[in-house]
Amino acid sequence: MDPQTPAPPETAASTSTRENPDVTNVTNANTPRNDSPSPSRVIQAAGGVLWRHLGSETEELYGLDTPIEVAVVHRPKYDDWSFPKGKLEAGESLPGTAVREIAEETGVQACLGPQLGVFQYQVEGTAKEVTYWLASARQSPAGMAREYIKPAPVEEIDELRWVPLDEVHTLLSYDFDRELARLAKSRLGEGWGASKALILLRHAKAKNPLKWEGADQERPLKKRGKRQAVQLRAILSAFGVARVWASPWKRCRQSVKPFLKATGIQAIYSEIIGDEGQGRFPQEFRGLLQELSVRCLEAGSTVVCSHEPALATWQRMLGPEFLGQTLMGLRPGEALVLHLLRTPEGAGKIIAVERHLAQG
Repeated sequence: MDPQTPAPPETAASTSTRENPDVTNVTNANTPRNDSPSPSRVIQAAGGVLWRHLGSETEELYGLDTPIEVAVVHRPKYDDWSFPKGKLEAGESLPGTAVREIAEETGVQACLGPQLGVFQYQVEGTAKEVTYWLASARQSPAGMAREYIKPAPVEEIDELRWVPLDEVHTLLSYDFDRELARLAKSRLGEGWGASKALILLRHAKAKNPLKWEGADQERPLKKRGKRQAVQLRAILSAFGVARVWASPWKRCRQSVKPFLKATGIQAIYSEIIGDEGQGRFPQEFRGLLQELSVRCLEAGSTVVCSHEPALATWQRMLGPEFLGQTLMGLRPGEALVLHLLRTPEGAGKIIAVERHLAQG
């Protein structure tokens, strides 16, 4: 894969009136997001700029010279227009929050693309931090892994409009939403709407090897790890995962089992990405990451669930441009999301990276 140098951080726009959002910062989309617990004084939230081509209910027409429109919602309580977003609920990941809130407020089961930014502002004296993604109305079997989502009550959201991206700034009520629209237009203009996610996933928390008497290949997840596997189902679903590769070792099989069961996707189990794979199959192992990146762009977003030694080797192969996100090893149940675009030569180019840790 050919990493791309990340764009410089964006600067937030000025404030607006309703809710008095005092926007203080917009971080670059390549800032790592670990879903780690935040201080209680900061309200975590997530949302997205949901887009599609004009006249299409999905983004399947991508690549045609068709205008893009985005979804905005009206909140009667504040009489404002904004992009869908909402608070992180207990047991959720930020990507899970984003797709849930988009579904509640628009009725669309979205798939997340790269992050657009993180907005920080004050609401009635309380700090709020909202992570936004590009979100497409892409059809994916990953949607089967989501819980039923009730539409937002009319008292909360009373109207949805699809508005041409070039015109949406005239409807949006807040400067930071207009800045978000500008970012979305810029990224979509760079082709980010065609990106796919290659997710490197370390298996969830397994039982202590010193206390396990059986074969290491059969060492299972502990209770915390099983809870992580349930949350991983939501994270993988949020990014529209359509293909699953995994080590055949039990702790990896168990980590993706809830997602596979919910979606009906058939996993590919390979000893090449087993705990001993890079030692037994060194040539195949080193070439597999590039092969998977190309397959991902052809067949859809892909997760690879493996072990710390294998993933650490692959992380070192990603190049220096994203060291802030790739240098640190993955914790059990943590996903490294590589957003890829196809190069003219047909290879996968990394355009953005983020991390998400499943809580257990």
